[in-house]
Amino acid sequence: MKIRTVLMAFVATSALSTAAFATPNAHDTNHPSSREQMSAQCSALESQYNSVIEGNLNAPKANKAEGLHAQGVNACENNESGIGAQKLEQAVRDLGVKPAA
Repeated sequence: MKIRTVLMAFVATSALSTAAFATPNAHDTNHPSSREQMSAQCSALESQYNSVIEGNLNAPKANKAEGLHAQGVNACENNESGIGAQKLEQAVRDLGVKPAA
């Protein structure tokens, strides 16, 4: 009888924990409005980077910024806008400018 009770408790706990993992996250970037916002952020940061890099080609971190920019654009194009935006923000910061987006 005790084994049956323990097994039933285990099954109930497993079912509840599985349901908890299946609930959508409030910060899910796959939500259409979030995806659109992140895409817009990528575009704004890329545009800002392009306008800033022209005058800062000799900046101390220009090469690092160029690499981050390439990684950010690639991530944004591959539907990884969160990562892409972070890379683009860092690229802009490396050029000594505060990211606008």
